[in-house]
Amino acid sequence: MSEDVELGLKQNAASPVHSLPVELLLQVVHHTLRPFLQNNKSGYYRHLLSLSGVCSHWYSVIRDSPPLWTQIHASDSPNFIEMALRRSSSHVIDITCHKYTSPGRDPENIQKFLDTIFLHRNRWRTLDVITACSWMSYLTTALEESAPSLEKLSLTDQDTLSSALEVDLFGGTAPQLKDLTLNGVSTRWDGELVHGLKLIDLSYIDFPSTKTVLDILSHSPQLQQATVWRRSTRSISTDSSHSIRLSQLSILRMDLGSLEAIDNILDSLKVAEWSSLSIPLLTGEHVGGFLQSRVAGWTSNWNVTAMLQLGGLLLEIEPNNLRMGIVTPSYPEALTFAVEVLRTEGTEFLLALSSIVDKLASWAKGSATIHLKLGYSPFIYPFNRVDTRQLFVNELSRLPPITSLEISSVENNSLVNILIREGASSFFRNVSTLSFSAISASDLQLDFVSPIVRSIKAATEIPLDELDRKRNLQKVELRVPVDGSAEPIVKELEGIVGPGKVFVFNIDSDNLL
Repeated sequence: MSEDVELGLKQNAASPVHSLPVELLLQVVHHTLRPFLQNNKSGYYRHLLSLSGVCSHWYSVIRDSPPLWTQIHASDSPNFIEMALRRSSSHVIDITCHKYTSPGRDPENIQKFLDTIFLHRNRWRTLDVITACSWMSYLTTALEESAPSLEKLSLTDQDTLSSALEVDLFGGTAPQLKDLTLNGVSTRWDGELVHGLKLIDLSYIDFPSTKTVLDILSHSPQLQQATVWRRSTRSISTDSSHSIRLSQLSILRMDLGSLEAIDNILDSLKVAEWSSLSIPLLTGEHVGGFLQSRVAGWTSNWNVTAMLQLGGLLLEIEPNNLRMGIVTPSYPEALTFAVEVLRTEGTEFLLALSSIVDKLASWAKGSATIHLKLGYSPFIYPFNRVDTRQLFVNELSRLPPITSLEISSVENNSLVNILIREGASSFFRNVSTLSFSAISASDLQLDFVSPIVRSIKAATEIPLDELDRKRNLQKVELRVPVDGSAEPIVKELEGIVGPGKVFVFNIDSDNLL
């Protein structure tokens, strides 16, 4: 060994990073690779191998740490996959297979991947598959054998819009399974596979009856989140004895293709005080009564008085959704009642908005703060008519005073610009915090944002005398990418609302910049 090489090795060994305990070094590696795990990105092992190339010490630590090798991704090369399976030893593994192409374009690689992971089925902890119908048929046939360690299963058939063919997954049982997603894939609903779940998502499935859905829910009393969406039922249950208590349920999304079917399910559920509900608003002659009864019925579970002592009211109006709720700092997510309006006409949208405004107004009683979020105008034909827009403004004018306004669209057809054009300046009179969020960098321009801020600032100025005005608007927040692109607009807005009143946040981390 040359003197230069020996000296280099001694210098490397003396580096502070080599004095780190192995446990701490592994934490550094986990933190570095976290984005690949959180966003389900491929390339995990390319980055892991680059880290192992830092020095021989890092190489040996990474090579001999099986938990680092448990991510199996179909987009990785066969060599990476085989190495990961070998180095993960006997540890449970997490498998991801997102193949959006038809089988004829990539048959050998997919076939080899599936054959390889089937050999390790006893070690599966999570299995997440999105693929074409023909490959899903092959996969579900191969999934008839048990997977004793499986905790999370997600199967999405990208082609099937309504699945009725029931497959016998894992012989009807997976003892550790707690999280189940089946989109366009149907299984035996009388098997133990759907027992004892905590999270369930069943979409694009044709159920025999609403009784089937009720039975599924009843077998998982510890259920925390449930989605039954974009599916249909062939009959409505007439069994009035169903009464299902889901005391831990926090989120329920229910779309069974008809108002009658949704009513049939919800009438049988007894849920916790803190449970959010999302339903579709389907076109029909009973839409108004259905929505009023659902808003009143579901929110009757909420302890509104106690919650409003800690937080405020929320109303979101987005292109496809209306969402009302309560925000409290003691709970990470808002408690909400949401209505999807994608499949409605203008009349149904206004009926939904009216019912929600009624409820919010009854809760507020002049004391609660309201946070309003405005996006694009709804993708509904009558909404481009003057009379429909005026009815929309009239409904919002019935709200208690808005103190916090969040804007997620600043284009010409955005809801905030509709309100401004319709002369609804009084609507903004009490706004003290104005924020812009989820706006693309191309839209974050002076020509779009500045006129909105000027209009709202003017609406919040209350004349006291000829020399002074009281200004309610105290804060403007921008949530932007970290690229410095907000600097010109910050200077412009400070010229409008005053220095020290414009705050910029990183859109990804929500940290103040």
